Amino acid sequence: MNNANALPCDQIQEALFLYIDHELPTEQEYWSFQIHFKECPDCAAVLIYESNALSLMQDLLRGSCNEEAPQDLHERIRQQTEALAGQTQVQFFSSSTTITNFTFDGTTSIQVTQEVTHEIRHDFTEGE
Repeated sequence: MNNANALPCDQIQEALFLYIDHELPTEQEYWSFQIHFKECPDCAAVLIYESNALSLMQDLLRGSCNEEAPQDLHERIRQQTEALAGQTQVQFFSSSTTITNFTFDGTTSIQVTQEVTHEIRHDFTEGE
């Protein structure tokens, strides 16, 4: 590690999976990690090893866990949700989409994350 202002190896390795999953709190931390990996061959080797292991596990899971739920289950969940929504006093819907572009070693990747929240509240007390 040559740069005195850069992060130490132990801090890099503690947060390595946050870096791999693109979940570091700030863009500045992301760039600090990239600088560290360019200057530290040991940490760069750990990054490659862990990234490859994660990719292998994801590929194995994709190949073995890609069953689709039965259509009747989809229908029952939809019916129960509609019935519950009809009994509610408060409904809350929100949706957010995040698009993240990042480039590492000349490869550009795009990650799209969409989150939809549907909150249903019901007062189960009787007589009020």
